[in-house]
Amino acid sequence: MDFDAVRRTVDDVIAAILATDDEHPVFIRGWFPRGNCEHVAVALAAVLEDRGLGSWTLVTAGRPDGNPWGHAWLELRDVDGAVLFSIDYTIEQFPWLSTVPFIGEGRTPAADEFTVVRYEGIVWDWPWLGDDSGIFRRLISAVQEQLPALDPDHQR
Repeated sequence: MDFDAVRRTVDDVIAAILATDDEHPVFIRGWFPRGNCEHVAVALAAVLEDRGLGSWTLVTAGRPDGNPWGHAWLELRDVDGAVLFSIDYTIEQFPWLSTVPFIGEGRTPAADEFTVVRYEGIVWDWPWLGDDSGIFRRLISAVQEQLPALDPDHQR
């Protein structure tokens, strides 16, 4: 896996998300990164796949105390399910876990706090993804329209 290409893709997707049309927002820009973990994760998963950078596992999880608020991130797993690499761009909304996005080897630090897994699987099977009129699919489309799908010579 070309993890430098993964990191560049993360930067590209975040820039594309932040450049989406304000008139019909597909995420809450004023709160970013708070409240946008699913938005970022689904857009990233789609573009990583578009660019041939793997099929990532979307993880949504809650805390064991039953708090309804949760968190979402991406994991690249091996055939045995071990986490090789994680992308948790919005982890900084929990400053006691990290003050910068987590993009690196192993599990995100959030996985130790958000332990009640609500969903783990490919983004296209996530029940909340919705249809083409839904907010998550609209965000994926808005980001994909701004970025080249397969660009092996992609340079910053």
